[in-house]
Amino acid sequence: MHRKTNSQWDSNSDMRGSVWHSTSVMKYNIICQNLEYVLSLVKGNAVDMLAVEPQFAPVSTREQWLDRHLERLCTTLELTPTQFRDAESKYQAVGKWLAAPESSLAVFAPEVYPQGSMLLGTTVRPWRGLEYDLDLVCQLHWCADQPPMEVYGWVEDRLASHETYHQMLKELKRCLRLDYAGDFHLDILPACPNDSVGNGSIIVPDCKLERWVHSNPKGFAAWFLEKCQLRDMLAERMLMKKIEPLPSPVPSEYKFPLQRVLQLMKRHRDLFFDGGRDIARSVILTTLAGHFYGGQRSLSRALEAVLDQIHSASAAVNGVPRIENPVHSGENFADTWNEARFDRFKQYIVNFRNEIKLLLHPPATEERMGLEKSANRLGGLFGAAEVKEALRLEAKELNERRDSKRLAITGFGGLTTAGSIASVPVRPNHFFGR
Repeated sequence: MHRKTNSQWDSNSDMRGSVWHSTSVMKYNIICQNLEYVLSLVKGNAVDMLAVEPQFAPVSTREQWLDRHLERLCTTLELTPTQFRDAESKYQAVGKWLAAPESSLAVFAPEVYPQGSMLLGTTVRPWRGLEYDLDLVCQLHWCADQPPMEVYGWVEDRLASHETYHQMLKELKRCLRLDYAGDFHLDILPACPNDSVGNGSIIVPDCKLERWVHSNPKGFAAWFLEKCQLRDMLAERMLMKKIEPLPSPVPSEYKFPLQRVLQLMKRHRDLFFDGGRDIARSVILTTLAGHFYGGQRSLSRALEAVLDQIHSASAAVNGVPRIENPVHSGENFADTWNEARFDRFKQYIVNFRNEIKLLLHPPATEERMGLEKSANRLGGLFGAAEVKEALRLEAKELNERRDSKRLAITGFGGLTTAGSIASVPVRPNHFFGR
């Protein structure tokens, strides 16, 4: 077994101050106490859709056109069913190995659960063939008084005793990685409950510092999903029957705007940083978007508002800011940032914000060029191939609805579901000529 031996946002602004420095976690206690209820809302295979077909959103304005295409684009960015099933099977196999009765860890009653984008419903496919990852926690009990490297070593030893896993195992700063070469990697975070704090808090080993550090992935998930306003929209979105060990993909029309905002931010980030070492961490994007999301139901307006607020806050701060875990004061998600990395992050936000504003508010000359120019701009933001596929799927759905006489023209010249108020059905179009 191997061993590896600022400044804050403008304090005058309540909003900026709450982003960079969380002064209290008490207001999140009720969320954490009801964590299972909140998390159960995103288990896809357990989703029982209401017996109402989702509305075919009218496309009568540029904003609505953009919303629809961004939604469609997000479906092309998600993991494929094959990728998800592959990740789920490997996750469950590792979990069973760690928690097996004959395991050396069994005396600590290991609890294995996912964290990160798979839990939050914000996964995106890897960019340019890069591996995608799945994060999980291996939480051992009655071990908080043990040296952190000992606990790290126990989990490492158990993984190394597997005839396959020991060849794939890598040590990282706080986790152990199983690298499924050319496919994806599974990051396993050893942890112990932080009983002095409660509410799902844990302590995890930091191999570089050789000490315990605090975290709270369950509380963070509850906070984010509350920001999505799940409870307010529950009646019109979904009903749950059971809880699965790994959240399954939720159909596109049942995703929430904030989840979609994160997917778009992560995909543009992947293109902007192009795999560089200074790439903005997903947890930073999630924290900032969650703080600044204002409940907008329009995806494009939600994205614009989040980028506006991040831009304003980053312009007002002096030096490198702290971005604290909103449910665990003291954990700084931006602990690896320096001036250069923060400047690069600001460039990413400025670039993204400017392009989204041009999509929503194009100059007159560009607007006269039609929507093709907007499609090209979308391709520059999120990838030409993905946008092309999204437009193909959009055209396919429009044709299917037109052929089934479920497509109509509104009084504004947009498209909507046939039967809507003040709409005229679109006749099926058969191309008999060349």
